[in-house]
Amino acid sequence: MRHLGIDYGEKRIGIAVSDTEGRIAFPKKTIFNRDNRRGLEEIANLIKEEEVSKAIIGLPLAFNGSDTEETKTVRKFAEDLSKNISIAIEFENEMLTSRMAERAGIKKEHVDESAAALILQSYLDKLNR
Repeated sequence: MRHLGIDYGEKRIGIAVSDTEGRIAFPKKTIFNRDNRRGLEEIANLIKEEEVSKAIIGLPLAFNGSDTEETKTVRKFAEDLSKNISIAIEFENEMLTSRMAERAGIKKEHVDESAAALILQSYLDKLNR
């Protein structure tokens, strides 16, 4: 079962995919989010091309676990995405994933897709325990 990881941002959307066994996440690409509609279409096409069974979206929660303004934006994006795809969507806490990618020395142009891979790997690790 292949999964798609998404690190949503108003400027860039990081994308990662898992292997077909759903065990390892790989950074895939960064979508420049100038037009939300176009970004949604690109994700929907990628889901078909990669034969993805589930989308995992990073959810930016506050340190105490509560929602933030950014959380609401991501939930709205997930709602819009769900209208364009026919697979399940789940959320995974994305706390500090972009910073982790930056600190790992990932080049700036690949930080978002690397953060998406960290989000997806966290989800897969929980799933495969």
